[in-house]
Formats: sequence, structure tokens, C-alpha cells
Amino acid sequence: MTEREDMRAQIASKLEKLRTLDELAKEMPGPRQGNGWDPSRIVETSVRVIPQPLDRLARKAIKQGILQRLADLFRPVSAMSKLAGPPTIVYLPLWQLKGYHECFYLRNANYSIRVDKDVVAVEVDGETRDLMIEEQESEDVPDTLRRTLKRFSRLFMGEKRYFNLKDVTELARRHGRAEMYVTSDGREGNMLDEVLPSRWKTRRIFDIADLNVEGTLSRIAASRETKETVVQRLRDKLVKMPEESKQILSNTFHIEELTQYYVPFVHFPVARGGRLDHVIITGASAETPDSKTVAFVRHQLGL
Repeated sequence: MTEREDMRAQIASKLEKLRTLDELAKEMPGPRQGNGWDPSRIVETSVRVIPQPLDRLARKAIKQGILQRLADLFRPVSAMSKLAGPPTIVYLPLWQLKGYHECFYLRNANYSIRVDKDVVAVEVDGETRDLMIEEQESEDVPDTLRRTLKRFSRLFMGEKRYFNLKDVTELARRHGRAEMYVTSDGREGNMLDEVLPSRWKTRRIFDIADLNVEGTLSRIAASRETKETVVQRLRDKLVKMPEESKQILSNTFHIEELTQYYVPFVHFPVARGGRLDHVIITGASAETPDSKTVAFVRHQLGL
């Protein structure tokens, strides 16, 4: 049973036993439930995005386009494009999280209940309501206003009577569910495949050493995002407390899934005709990333 199902079952069981909402409120364990209020309680999963073979990435870095290939045709062998040092893999952290917020609370309400026109009295919770007396009391209203009220009453309620119930206590529920991703530079969105295509291969890891690739230098990019900050982002987006409430019975914010992906970008130092070119390749696709990502990776490398 999930924590959400457990809370619903707990409330249903207590209400069946106690019978009144006031007694239910006294029996509730406390308003805040779920691991979202304390990120240290959240178990996260680490996943590595697997880069393509280094030789393929290196060929792409050396021969990036037709112009580069044509230029090499006219250069001496010593000046042709070639690697000028070992590649460096820079892993950019990417967070994905899913969760829900659920709030059970009490609130005050007033009801206007319609009954058939032949009803002259009703009994609610042991209390008898004489509709004829209540209708007579309404005669104290000035004639002009009373006729107007009756005209609108017929328009919206037909030929039926109604009576009011005041100071009613309601048990209400507010619920929401959301998922989001947060990139290492603070960008966020809803669908993970916007930044992590499903065709990219991934593998769960249990140690940072699992990120190392033979023949390369590896590093994890510095990120302003942490487990705490990304959970706070989802909390700000998802948790909406009721504007009017008599008492909060339970306030559950629970993270169902928290995954940190390590997305590889590979830096190749390439010598071209006597100059050094720094080439950044997306490790999973062997494609050139967008200019913003290139700038971010170069900054991480101090270039």
C-alpha cells in the first residue's frame, strides 16, 4: 500500500469508528506527512547516460564538416587535423522527479437545500426544521423585496421550497501530481525526453567511479542544483494549500521518484593546421550540442 493509499484508509477507518469530524481531527497523527518535507529521507537513483565509442566520437571531432575535410586535403600530412591530447568527459547532472501533494482538511460551509413544495418540515440529525414557520418568518421582509426574491427563486429553483443549514463542517481533499526535470544550469521542464531522448542508452550506477571511461579524463560539472533545491522547485510548483480551512488534518508531500542522470559531453583538443581547436561533442549521440551547452562545458573546463 502506498503512503497516499495508507492515509486515505487511515482516515476512512477512523471516521467509521469515531463518527464525527471533530473526533477525527483529534485522532490524526499530525499535519505533515511524506518524505518531500525532508529531502534526506528521499532515496535517489543515479543513472549514467552511456557515451558512444570513443573512436567514433574522435572521428566526428576531427572531421566535423565538409569544409574541414576539404581543408585537410590540401594540407601536408603534418598539418592535417588530429587529436592533440586525451579527451575529457564532462558529465552534466540532470534531475528528474515525480511526486504528489494531498491535503485533507476541515472547512466551514452553509447549505441551501431544495425540497418538494409539499414538504412542510424536515428532520436533520435529530433536529426538526418547520419550513412553514421559516417561511412565515420571511414575511418580515418588505413586500417588494420578497416578491423579487420569490420571482428569482421560481426562476432558478422551480416550484420547490428550500431551507438553510448553517455552520456545517466539511471534510475536503485537495490533490495534485506533477513531474519535472531540472538541468545543471537551472533550466526546468515537464517531459524528460525534451533533454534526454529515449533512444539514448542508460545504466544505473552505484558508485561515482562507474562514470570513468578508459583513455579519458572524467569530471562532473559543478551545478547550482542539489537534491534539496530540486525538491523545493517541485514543492513550489505542486503544493497548494487551501485558502480557507478550519483545520488541516493531513498535508502529504511525497516524492515517488528522484533520479539523477549524468549526461556525458566529450571535449577533444584537435590540432588543425598549426592551431588548437576545442571541440565539444554530445557523448550519447555524437552530435554537436547547442551553443549554450557548449559554452557551459567550456566554462567547466576553464576554456
